[in-house]
Amino acid sequence: MITIPVTPDNAGTRLDRIVRKNLPLRPLSDIYRLLRTGAIRVNGKKSQQNYRLCEGDILEMDVDAAELPSKEPHNTRALIDLTRTDFFKRNLNILFEDGDLLACDKPPGLVVHPGTGHAGNDTLIDLVKSYMAAKKNVNPEEPVLVHRIDRDTSGVILIAKNKRMLRYLHTHFRDHQIEKTYVAVCHGRPPKNKGVIETNLQKSVEKNSGTKMTVHETGMYSKSEYSVARSNAAISLVHVTIGTGRTHQIRVHLAHIGCPIVGDVRYGNKALDLALFARKGVDRRLYLHAAHIGFTHPIDGKKRTLSAPLPDAFLKIMKTVE
Repeated sequence: MITIPVTPDNAGTRLDRIVRKNLPLRPLSDIYRLLRTGAIRVNGKKSQQNYRLCEGDILEMDVDAAELPSKEPHNTRALIDLTRTDFFKRNLNILFEDGDLLACDKPPGLVVHPGTGHAGNDTLIDLVKSYMAAKKNVNPEEPVLVHRIDRDTSGVILIAKNKRMLRYLHTHFRDHQIEKTYVAVCHGRPPKNKGVIETNLQKSVEKNSGTKMTVHETGMYSKSEYSVARSNAAISLVHVTIGTGRTHQIRVHLAHIGCPIVGDVRYGNKALDLALFARKGVDRRLYLHAAHIGFTHPIDGKKRTLSAPLPDAFLKIMKTVE
């Protein structure tokens, strides 16, 4: 149990807000569950989420002390403590590991690398560092992302444990020797059961929405091959293999042929998304999943294909809309 005295600086603050500040790795739904069940108390008693704290109140939370934000989030002790948190257990899903490489199944909503707005210890690479720090005979080199996938995309991502593996896989990515297949649920149905999308994509940075790609003749060449696995009158389950790795490539390509990905707030169809998400049993998320990645391993020379299972949400939405 964690005990926190309420200081003058926090007096007058709503209970749910001070809890969110002290449990940054917990999703909001989990925080409200803890409040509702009495796992978070004020002066030993269950309190409403909108209770205004008073100076001298004692806040009690039935969670591990590792859940509290660390003043030095990237030191070894803080990283090891992170392995005790629910955030770690919920978000680090290892698909493959050897002495040089890790492959993880990243859940949607998890940022892969620290950036603006991240307090620390809340990204995939932080979780991998904590996992490695907690192991015996820790690798002296820090793990590094081999590539990236968007925050809201789920699926396979590779992390190199050393510079040798990083250089090798970067060379393979540059030479298009890495095979990457995604699964998407899109609105409508593509014009053919199988097809190739080739466009030039140009990047722009917009003030409110950040990086955005557009189809433009002066942009960089991009190529995706797709096949329709399942389809009905409203949505389709599509497999996409990318021949190039441009930013947001699959999202732009499917929107370009009139089949935007379900839940895509940047390139999608807001009205169609709202109608789908209003249905019972349909999860609100971006329906894009990195399903398979194939490469030749530099140590044993064997071809490996690493796969992340299709999320239940994809099967549920196809069944619900049928």
